[in-house]
This record gives sequence, C-alpha cells and structure tokens, in this order.
Amino acid sequence: MQTTYHLRASEIDLNLLKSIKKMFQANDPVTLTVQLETPTVQNQQELFLKSESLQKKHPPIRVNSDIDLSSLANEVNL
Repeated sequence: MQTTYHLRASEIDLNLLKSIKKMFQANDPVTLTVQLETPTVQNQQELFLKSESLQKKHPPIRVNSDIDLSSLANEVNL
C-alpha cells in the first residue's frame, strides 16, 4: 500500500503519525520519505537559451520507419 501526504511542516504532529500507524500492521515495514518542495522561478530567456543550446548539441534525427523499435527494446531488456 502507498499513501502520499502533501502538507506543511507545521501540520506534522503525533496525530499524523498515529493515523499512519493505524493504516499498517504492527510488523509491516514502513518507509517514510520527506522532501522539501521549493518552487523554482526560471527566467524565460535563460530557458530559451538552454533549450537552443541543447538543440544544437543534439539535433533531431530521423529514424527509418522500417526499423522495429519494439524488437530493439526487447533485445536491450534481455
């Protein structure tokens, strides 16, 4: 089972932990991951220049339509 909570640090308290404990059996292994979500503000001009640079480094390519990409993927996954 998986449950995701999105909340503020001030909302974390003993009641939250108790409710999580109730959802699982006493001996079930439980993993808690805490992640700080900070919104990043990016300059549009900066994003454009990065995108343009990546397109120059890695230009689009055409793949022959006769190539069976599924079989190639299967070979890699063996």
